[in-house]
Amino acid sequence: MIFDVIGTPKEEDKCFVTDAKALEYLDAFPKKPRADMETMYPGAGDDAIDLLNKMLVFNPYFRVSVDEALAHPFFKKVKKPEREVTSDKDIEIEFEKE
Repeated sequence: MIFDVIGTPKEEDKCFVTDAKALEYLDAFPKKPRADMETMYPGAGDDAIDLLNKMLVFNPYFRVSVDEALAHPFFKKVKKPEREVTSDKDIEIEFEKE
């Protein structure tokens, strides 16, 4: 279902995958092109389509970061920088240590 939207990963998209079985698994999927977000969401504006295209990327190194996404023009009308609070502590999520 994911590859129906983002397309099957190309070789450069898989460069971060180091496990041979995982690469074999990814290569087993039939090749599919990336879906056209404008066709999928015809009522979405240009900024929404641009943000979707930047977030829905297989390789996390090529994907937009959280900070970049929040700074995207899509959020310009609703963003209130004066009300934003930034933590001075890192967030630790237990399962990421496994």
